[in-house]
Amino acid sequence: MLVIVSIDGPDFCGKTTITNLLAELLKSNPNLTVLKTRLPSDFITGIFPKILRNSKEEIPSEVFALAYACDHLYHYEKFIKPLEKRTENILVLQERSLLTTYIYQSLIGKVNLNWLREINKFDKNIPNLTLILKVKEEELFKRKQVGNKEYDKFEVDEFLKKQIEVYYNLPEELKKEFNVVYVDANKNALEVAKECKKIIKEKFHFIS
Repeated sequence: MLVIVSIDGPDFCGKTTITNLLAELLKSNPNLTVLKTRLPSDFITGIFPKILRNSKEEIPSEVFALAYACDHLYHYEKFIKPLEKRTENILVLQERSLLTTYIYQSLIGKVNLNWLREINKFDKNIPNLTLILKVKEEELFKRKQVGNKEYDKFEVDEFLKKQIEVYYNLPEELKKEFNVVYVDANKNALEVAKECKKIIKEKFHFIS
């Protein structure tokens, strides 16, 4: 059985940290194969979107959407699809998913959602469960200030505020489609990971 759990949320909410801790908590199960992956995979979108994101020109959201659709489909064909044929119990912990594309390109970027669905229709990688890490706004901005990283146009304060508003107020249609469960991530990272494990175990009883 293949189960895909997406870890999602606005920038700086701790997706990578929680994914890594969760993988450690789950790998003790001898009857479960735990794999980690992330989207975008950067195989196709590694260079092109970086150029677009740092361009001083105004780039249409549709251009980004097509680039990411290509990357998502490649990830599905090369990583997810082969797992569907295997017979053992597999849990994929995946940072982000098509939901992220819908949020960034449509709910924030104003690209037509039906068009987004059309260009992504061959990507069948819809998570069985999406855990959205919910962190207080002031904490997200505090984390953003750590270090001296130079941010691109999509990591400025204004865009982060839009992410927070949309992620934490998703339309019911998308919450149902992507099996969304919100997780209080204002606690210690290990406690958050344990809460995520508890939710996964309750939903998928073969996972101990």
